[in-house]
Amino acid sequence: MAKPAYYSLCQTGSSGPDVALIQTWLNGIRSTCTRYPVLTVDGIFGSSTALAVQEFQLSVSITADGKVGRVTWDALYEKYASLHGGQEQYPGIVIRSGQKGATVKSAQQRLNVKGARITADGKFGDATYSAVVSFQKASGLTVDGAIGSVTWARLYS
Repeated sequence: MAKPAYYSLCQTGSSGPDVALIQTWLNGIRSTCTRYPVLTVDGIFGSSTALAVQEFQLSVSITADGKVGRVTWDALYEKYASLHGGQEQYPGIVIRSGQKGATVKSAQQRLNVKGARITADGKFGDATYSAVVSFQKASGLTVDGAIGSVTWARLYS
């Protein structure tokens, strides 16, 4: 599994595909740290996500501040990957124009592997939108310029 490179701090009030990925990782490691309920993967970093992050941090002996900085990001990824392996994980929500983060950067890098020539900066702007549309057309997918689970699966195959 390729680790999406840490992009920026995620904490209460954060939203987007990186938060959804964090929620997916947390749900995927509950068997090792079950003090928190299953999280809704909605990309919104609320109190339930903060509590789950804090419980995870306590379980791996890192600063339990309920925020996902680089140390927590890497630890979450390592724990999830050790249990699940495989390809990079779909974040659980559709990635769209205007969003930013590690999952966007990873998708940009995969688009480049598939023939696009865009800057992999983690910002889903016009160039990324156009690259997604081109990829969807070339792959025979529904063309909407967003990266949902079907586009993600094809992109990472």
